[in-house]
Amino acid sequence: MAKEKTDGRSAEVLPSSVVKLPPIPKGKPRSGPHTTHKKLTPKNRIIYISPKTPFMSAVKRVQKQLNAGLRTQTAAPKNASLGSRIRQLKRDSTSSGEKGSSTVTVMGTGRAIEKTLSLASWFEQAGDYEVEMRTKTIGTVDDIVVEDDDGEDESRVRKLSGLEVSVRLK
Repeated sequence: MAKEKTDGRSAEVLPSSVVKLPPIPKGKPRSGPHTTHKKLTPKNRIIYISPKTPFMSAVKRVQKQLNAGLRTQTAAPKNASLGSRIRQLKRDSTSSGEKGSSTVTVMGTGRAIEKTLSLASWFEQAGDYEVEMRTKTIGTVDDIVVEDDDGEDESRVRKLSGLEVSVRLK
């Protein structure tokens, strides 16, 4: 970004493709932000972290999801023969090295990035886990409520930075 000198102070000059929204006027109530969360399903294990989430509670939640994924991988029919159970276990052990098997994703945005990063560090230092980190930009919707009769409510999309951590058993 280029810097421009004006009145002895430097000001940032944004590229022409970036349009910055004006600030929300003081006194205007705002309902939001609204982010679109994906539902937690067996295939899609996403845990959202807030700044108030207790640290060890988040660790236990991730471990519980990883263990639940491990149990579903090694399940064999009760009436299966010993040979078929062994083949099932071998098949599961070879597929556990594949990307996406028994993976839990931890997401944190804004002030929760610090807690998400410390969770990633905890799992990395534990040694039994593989940890991948990715940065993301997430759009949130702010609804600005106009109290005047002649105005309509306004919605704005605001961008938040976020950290996505994938935790997988080794």
